[in-house]
Amino acid sequence: MMTTGWRRRGLAILAATLLLSTVALLPAGAQYYPPGPPGDGVVISDDGLVLPVREIRDDGYVVTTTCWNEATVTGGTYISHVEVVIDPGHGGSEYGAVGSNGLTEKALNLDVSELLIEELRERGFNAIMTRTTDVRIPIVVRAEIARALKPDVFISLHHNGGATARSELPGTETYHQIEGANSKRLAGILFEELQGAFSQYDVAWRKTVFQGASSVLRVEVQDDLYGILQYTPGIATVITEAAYLSTPAEARLLADPEVQRVEAVAIADGIERYLTTSDPGSGFNPMFSTSRKLSAGGPGGCRDPELGDLGVDEPGFDDVPDGTHRQDIDALRDKGILDGTECGPDLFCPRQPIKRWMMAVWLVRALDGADPDPVTESRFVDAGADRWWTPYVERLAELGVTQGCKTAPARFCPYGVVTRGEMATFLTRAFDLGTGRPSGFTDTAGSVHADAINAVAEVGITRGCMIFPARYCPSAPTTKGQMATLLERALRPAPSASS
Repeated sequence: MMTTGWRRRGLAILAATLLLSTVALLPAGAQYYPPGPPGDGVVISDDGLVLPVREIRDDGYVVTTTCWNEATVTGGTYISHVEVVIDPGHGGSEYGAVGSNGLTEKALNLDVSELLIEELRERGFNAIMTRTTDVRIPIVVRAEIARALKPDVFISLHHNGGATARSELPGTETYHQIEGANSKRLAGILFEELQGAFSQYDVAWRKTVFQGASSVLRVEVQDDLYGILQYTPGIATVITEAAYLSTPAEARLLADPEVQRVEAVAIADGIERYLTTSDPGSGFNPMFSTSRKLSAGGPGGCRDPELGDLGVDEPGFDDVPDGTHRQDIDALRDKGILDGTECGPDLFCPRQPIKRWMMAVWLVRALDGADPDPVTESRFVDAGADRWWTPYVERLAELGVTQGCKTAPARFCPYGVVTRGEMATFLTRAFDLGTGRPSGFTDTAGSVHADAINAVAEVGITRGCMIFPARYCPSAPTTKGQMATLLERALRPAPSASS
């Protein structure tokens, strides 16, 4: 049932409180920190703390705190799902590598992650970071944040230390899960993008045998050495080590804000390639194995910061101006239709093109008034059953609204952009509009969507993209703002302004 959206918004009007548990979730000194349950989204405080939700109650959220304790909170900004989670490594008392110029890895990781989030949102991806401030977060909590948000991509962003061997190319390293095919492919793509981006600089590079895309087996537990990989099964998780902060020349390079932006763009390019292509990546090493234990990243000695005011989740989005689409976006948000398709906390990105998976989520919620049941398999090879949005894609196919984008094998192209022509066909099938009379648009002759375009025009869902001459622009992308208005009109069709 699609009731969680209403419950979450009702919680937002409560005063913010925090009740910390005094009992840690594992005895001090333990070497293995098992991840918690999958979780149900996150709550973000006004101070930027990201708290994975363990349980949603009528009077608040049961969350995991920054230091892996349990708490009950009310208020804050709730996020149910995102496409990408970026984890700026280290923080607080964990500095990571430190350059000869005084640049700390924890600060550099955060700076690059902020640029990366900005780049991803510009491209229309919904993404958040595990930390937005200089705070210590144990690895197990970072993993719980990802598990609670169920992203398609989870990247723990780092910069390396310790290499001495000279190299003609950057010593870029990425690490993937031993058992994760998606993680491995993503690691190979990110290695290509990062090493290619840094290769333009003339620097005395350093490397180790881990240069490339690697996996490391910890013999004692017969699992991934790194907890961030071990604790996120089923999520395409990768650790990036773009360059060596311990090398003076590389530290000077990494201190340049423009170089940091180059790194952020390279990672964004890799994420986009991974999600929209079948590129295999490269630079893969044979699996390494080790008996060593990691000495950092656990919750021992961690103290929760003052949570402060969680704030109140005000209705509406901060980036949606008053005007053409605001009323319709707010109406769909109030119905819970937009949950999980925001591009960040209180952000909607109305000018970004809507993707096919988002279209499926919106239409199914609008048609059924409820979320579909989970699925164990998918008819489309590019919509894995482990993706949170796949049940909506399957339901849309059951309703006869989509047949996918390709056959042999059947594909849905979830990250493809919905054109205005495709949008017309989706809406015509979803709301059984039939075939409309000729609309008079001068640019739809020969389009496979011509009949659907006539249908949505006849009932007043759209009047095209131009008036003199009358044009529909069938190949242009449909923005999220436009789609919100068109869907709201389809739910209550009436002639109105051009979209």
